[in-house]
Formats: sequence, structure tokens, C-alpha cells
Amino acid sequence: MSNLNRWLLAAVPILLVPALLFWFWPRPRDVMYSLYRERGKAQTLAGLDGYQSKESQHYEIWYTDADEKNVDMILKTAETVYGPVVKAVGFQADKVPLIVYPDRTVLRKAFGWGSSESAMGVYWQGTVRLLSPNAWIDEQTDKSRARVFRKLNPIAHELTHYLLDYKTSGNYPRWFTEGLAQRVEHDVTGYLWIENKSTLRQNLYSLSDLESHFDQLDNQPLAYRESFLLVDYLASTYGKAQMSALVERLGNGISFGDAVRMTYGKSIGQIHDDWADWVKDNLDELDPTG
Repeated sequence: MSNLNRWLLAAVPILLVPALLFWFWPRPRDVMYSLYRERGKAQTLAGLDGYQSKESQHYEIWYTDADEKNVDMILKTAETVYGPVVKAVGFQADKVPLIVYPDRTVLRKAFGWGSSESAMGVYWQGTVRLLSPNAWIDEQTDKSRARVFRKLNPIAHELTHYLLDYKTSGNYPRWFTEGLAQRVEHDVTGYLWIENKSTLRQNLYSLSDLESHFDQLDNQPLAYRESFLLVDYLASTYGKAQMSALVERLGNGISFGDAVRMTYGKSIGQIHDDWADWVKDNLDELDPTG
């Protein structure tokens, strides 16, 4: 047997196995996405020098000495919202990693953000990142701190991102996960982000704007407000059961556009047009301060 034939016999199994995996493994994109996400999570957790960890029933939290006194408060609140968020998304994951950054500087450094960017919570690559309550709660007593944290904490919002991402392997547009996270957070905690810049009495972003470059839109409060109202419109008009069916289809690997048509009998473009009319008809109720 020639050397060429020997090389071919050795190479065929090596080349054939990935091809077979691609064609016969269910949803290979999901596999690749999950590998990317879990690799990022492992790298993030491995790089937490100087952090301690503690577990509760559904979470593992990483924190520095600066947040020693906040850990139990954070975990207690996180456990309180876990069940309602799981029910809303329709998915239960293994223990959720929470990382508590001691201040805004450290949080910004973790994401490479500039000094003008900040957040109280972020979901990214299989981890929920939180800004220490020390950075945004002024109350001194444990009771008052806990009350403010329960009211304003971002855990329900970020947990929604986490569970949706694991259920669907990232199979959703950016505006949808932000809209769903806001709606679940509002249902669970009562909090909703509204400010003057998010008024609906201005030119609204188009569906193309929201779908194509959500995070780059100049008026982020408006983009978030629209995403919330789109999801809220779907849930209130067609019912929560249909919203659950939509998320289930996304979890089965069906594209967002097809999943919307299968669930609601309309394209997302048609639904957006209906939504725009709904906003106009209910403007005084949706934007009472205008």
C-alpha cells in the first residue's frame, strides 16, 4: 500500500467525524454557541483573583471582602425571585453564577468600558454580574439597605437573560431579551425603567433599528422602553400562554421570525405595525407625563 493510500485511510475518519456530527447532531449551532458561552464563563470565574465564593440553593456567588456583609442579603433576594423568573421563562438551570464587583471602576474594567458607562447588573457569557450595593445604596441600617435592595436590585432582570439564553442558546434578537427581562422584572419586583428620554412623544425607533443595532442606538432609554412595550403588547394582547409558546419554539431552534408567525399567525413586521397603532391609541395612558 502506498504512503498516499495509508494517509487517506488515516485521514478519512478524522474528516468524516466532524462532518457526521455537523449533519446528524441536533442543531450544531447550539453546540457551538454553548461551547463559546461555557468557555467564556470558565475563563471569567478562573480570573476572579481575591474573590471568595458561597452557595445557596440556586446560586453560587463570588465576592470580595468589601461585600462580606452584603452576601446573605443578595442571596436571600436572589432566591426570592428565582421561582417566579423560572416560571416566566419556562426553564430551570443549574446553579447560577453571581459575581459581585466592589465598585464601578472594577466593573467597567471587567468589560473594557469607558468612564461614562455603568450598570447595576449585566448578563454575559453564562454569568450574572452585579455592582456592589455599597456603590448605590446610601442607607446605613441593615433593614433599610435590604428594603432598598429588594426594590431596586437587577437580579430578576439579569436572571431572565440568563435563563432565556440557556433555554434558547442565544436564539433571539437583542430587543426581545431586553423587553422580556424588563417585563418579568416588572411583574416580579414592580420596577420599570422610565425616564424623560424614554418618552413616547417623539420619533420612535423602527423595527429595523431595534433588530439591526439595538445597543448602538443613541437613545438607549427609548430603545429599552420600546422593547418592553413590544413584549408587553404581545403578552397582553395574545396572552402569556402564547408568549410561553414563542419562547418554547425559540428553544427548539426555530428562527425568531418563523416562531412569531407560528405563534401569532402574523409576521413580526405586521405585529410591529399593530403595536405602533396601539401606542398611538393609548399614548396618554402609556406616557401620562407628556
